[in-house]
Amino acid sequence: MSCVLVLALTACSSTDDQPPPDLATMASPCDFLDEAQRTELQLGPGQLSTAPGLAGGTETTLCVYRDAALGDRGGDYVDSVTVTFLPTTLDVARRALDEVEQRGLFTAGRMSAYATGPDGVLRRAGVRLGETTCERLFAASPTRAVQIGLTVERPPLGEAACDAAVRLAPSIFS
Repeated sequence: MSCVLVLALTACSSTDDQPPPDLATMASPCDFLDEAQRTELQLGPGQLSTAPGLAGGTETTLCVYRDAALGDRGGDYVDSVTVTFLPTTLDVARRALDEVEQRGLFTAGRMSAYATGPDGVLRRAGVRLGETTCERLFAASPTRAVQIGLTVERPPLGEAACDAAVRLAPSIFS
């Protein structure tokens, strides 16, 4: 795994000297956050869901880690992290996700289109289901794109969603 991809997800070095996750070979998106990261962010175990692939293709898998404190916190905090494995190229995933966003019944226009962020990774921000959200999209392999979304509860007024994500979850969004 290249350092560029590693930087998109975590950092090139880990505090416990374990290698970063290899998203190209990871079997489940629920393996993305380890117990230490979930504890730091006060998130519960991930909940896995799947959707069948088109024409019998590989299924899309999604894991949602939710706030384990159940809103019993003061100030701003990470409400949830969503990790989605998309069995397609990065370009196809980007176009499809942007198109779905623009046609969404409840969300049309609330999330920006994907654009390259300061770190070179595609990202978009906005409000999804009433929550301040930052999403990142990148290729884990030529046939797998990964979307990571982070929602922030009670962000400071005027702080951009992705700035809050980087501040609150640097091990995921820096």
